[in-house]
Amino acid sequence: MRSDYTWIYPSHTAKADNAKEDSAYRRLYLGIRQAILDGRLHPGEKLPASRDLAKSLGVSRNTVVTSFDLLVSEGYLETRIGAGSFVASSLPDREMTATATHEALDPTRKATRPARLSQSATRMLAYDRRFPRFRVARPFNPATPDLDAFPFDLWARLLRRSWRAPALDLTIPVDPLGMPALRDEVAKWLRQSRGVKCDADQVMIVSGAQQALDLIARALVDPGDVIATEDPGYEGIRGVLAASGATLLPIPVDGEGLQVHQLGKGAPARIVVTTPSRNYPLGTTLSLARRLALLQWADTHDAWIVEDDYDSDYRYDGPPLSSLQGLDRQNRVLYVGTFSRVLFPGIRLGYLVLPPALIPVFRGMRGFADGVPAPTAQAALAAFFAEGHFGGHVRKMRLSYGERRAHLRELIETRASDILQVLPSDGGLHLCARLLTAKDDVDVQERMVHAQLDCRALSSYYHDKSEENRGNLPQGLVLGFAGWKKNVISQSFDELINLVRRT
Repeated sequence: MRSDYTWIYPSHTAKADNAKEDSAYRRLYLGIRQAILDGRLHPGEKLPASRDLAKSLGVSRNTVVTSFDLLVSEGYLETRIGAGSFVASSLPDREMTATATHEALDPTRKATRPARLSQSATRMLAYDRRFPRFRVARPFNPATPDLDAFPFDLWARLLRRSWRAPALDLTIPVDPLGMPALRDEVAKWLRQSRGVKCDADQVMIVSGAQQALDLIARALVDPGDVIATEDPGYEGIRGVLAASGATLLPIPVDGEGLQVHQLGKGAPARIVVTTPSRNYPLGTTLSLARRLALLQWADTHDAWIVEDDYDSDYRYDGPPLSSLQGLDRQNRVLYVGTFSRVLFPGIRLGYLVLPPALIPVFRGMRGFADGVPAPTAQAALAAFFAEGHFGGHVRKMRLSYGERRAHLRELIETRASDILQVLPSDGGLHLCARLLTAKDDVDVQERMVHAQLDCRALSSYYHDKSEENRGNLPQGLVLGFAGWKKNVISQSFDELINLVRRT
């Protein structure tokens, strides 16, 4: 047996990842474990008695005993009655252990072979979003609401209230579709504000529109099926749907919205995903004639329509438009919405309104997914609705966002009409402006990132972004206005225009 074991006890000043690892027994445990793994302690080697090792290292005997017990429970040490503690004899070969350990402990070392991914993950990652990511939202991000205007103090009170005397369905949620109180409030709001034909039984609470789309694809799509999507459209939609193994069919959008007649070309689509109230990002609205044509097409081809109604509460040129789902007589429309844009992104709650025939299907599938989103936030949001705060917040923000939208539009028209042209739109949290000069909008976006501005390149929302097709894509900027006061918008716009002119 060796006479000196001080080398197995890392220095007290050695850097630790957290306070737990910095405790005496934890440092000793890690030191012995590492010595075993890298071969400095050999299989079958006897360790000193706990009292002797404690004296040698200058620690308490309890520290050594606790470390030994943990190492025994994990299989690094074994005890023999009357003989003491030994390095486990069944450990792998020393060279193999040392090599594997050094590779595992070196985070900078590249993997010797790539991770083997599923086809689903590969298809999804092919649509990796090509947008800048800032730790804090920067001016012109098109998805950022005004977080300063949200009543977080009230929200905190509602969260606390829900836990003072929690109902049974809050502590043990049993309905995979979500809390009944919130589903009832959502159904009432959608009937009143959007003309959606539904009751609470048809409403499923989800953790956002992306989860709704994922569940829809799992339930209704087989590999090889065709899913029609708007072109341009939201990149996140394509990634979720592609994971199902479906073939994505981009359908052009013009001044009347989705070109429904294009659905007749090629194999019939199993699902059509559309934003009839406001295309993202162009802002065009699906005309009534095309809405009726789309519903007729879905009925004729036994297809489904997914209506993504992402921010229709914010329409500034009149009341919110009636939903496509409200015109549906054959129950072919699944209606998707989110609270991330209306309230705040971190709420991670949305809803899916299901045709009656699909309710048992989605209830059953949900039990094998996440069960149900966080009940606490659901309870608070139900109260936020029931006490009138939701409607009041939407009305207040509609006025505020309308002023900011008008301000940004005026800035473009008075300071940059020679290089930007605002595209028609009646609502939303952003404006879309076409570049009038021969500039590459992706290059402009990259320059904006360095200036801490988060405008988006219009061309990046189109399906075919290949080098061969880049010259055919409209060039423009997607400019969010909701999250910033008018003085910030003015200052940031001056920076943006100076950069565009220099690009």
